This record gives sequence, C-alpha cells and structure tokens, in this order.
Amino acid sequence: ARHLVLFGRRSPSEEAEAQIAALRVAGVDVLVAKADVSNADQLADVFRQVGASMPPLRGVMHTAGVLDDGMLAEQTMARFAPVMAAKVRGALNLQDLTRDMPLDFFVMFSSGAALLGSPGQGNYAAANGFLDALAYVREARGLPGLSINWGSWAEVGMAATVDESHHRRWSAMGLAIIKPADGVQMLRDALYAGERPQVVAVPLVRSKLP
Repeated sequence: ARHLVLFGRRSPSEEAEAQIAALRVAGVDVLVAKADVSNADQLADVFRQVGASMPPLRGVMHTAGVLDDGMLAEQTMARFAPVMAAKVRGALNLQDLTRDMPLDFFVMFSSGAALLGSPGQGNYAAANGFLDALAYVREARGLPGLSINWGSWAEVGMAATVDESHHRRWSAMGLAIIKPADGVQMLRDALYAGERPQVVAVPLVRSKLP
C-alpha cells in the first residue's frame, strides 16, 4: 500500500510520529487525521479529505477500543456506552461510509474476551461480540468482512497498560502474550487466507491449559 489514512481520537505520540515519518521517507503517502470513529460527522470529514486528496479507498481496519472494567453488578448504561460506541457505532459508521466502495478488505479488531470471557469485562466482551456477528452479516451480503478475536499484545495496545498481576493471571490460564512482530504475521495470514469471516488469534501454552 502506497497510500495510508490513520486517524484516532488523539494526536499521534512521538513514537508514532517517528514511524509515520519513516513511512513517508519510504514513499508512502500518509494522511493523519483526528476523529472519533463513533462520531459520524467527524468520520465523514475524514472521508471527504480522503476523497479530495487520495486514490479510492480499498480497505478498512477498525482497531478502536475503550475499556471500563467492573463487575456486572457495578456496571451502568453510562459505563457501557463509551465501550459499545467505539466498537459498535464505530463499525457501523465505517460500514455506512464505505457501503458503495469496492473494498478489498474490512477488518475489525475483536477480542478473545468475546469468546472466552474476561472477568470484569462484560461490556467489552459484548461490544466485540457485535463485531464478530457483523463480519458474518457482511459475508452473507457478499461484502468483505473479517473479525479477529485477538489475545493480548505485548508492548502495544491495551494490554501494554495493565500491571504484572494481569500477565500472571493470563499465564496461569495458559494464554501467551502476542509479540508485535508475531501479531503482524497473524494479521497477514488471516487476510490472505480469506476463508472465514472470523479468526481467533489467541496463542495458547498447552502445558498450562486446565
């Protein structure tokens, strides 16, 4: 890909800026925008920028996510709302804006929590379960769609912000952490396989499984 659109709710970090600069040096045209994927108006503005300055969009990767952990008895609709918005409303907004585009791929980053459960993450599991279902709906309509139920990544993403106790708990359950290079290879394999609308990418340590 020689043209790339990156957007999120916050401006890129210094580390991200360095990676973007390296891509540009390599000849990649990178458009960086600030928008919340769950906000239809902000997202439409990004798509207008893309339409005005870049070739036709050919693929989407929806990676947004928000956490607000707590036992179900402590959860409220106000706590569910932002978690669901990032996944559910974000995916539907992207689908609406690309409805008439001949996309090669439409990838949604789901979570193993939607399949295996995760203590205190009922809202997050439900939000990701929606992405899994949407991938099947897209397949039924003849549209590209892939939902990847990721395990926890090392160094980047949400898992990079948790403390060591979480890592010990995952290890005790027989779940291995995904190194970024391995995750990229998993993503590439899932894209090229193209056989099913849902793929599970949760490395297991068989010797530790119950």
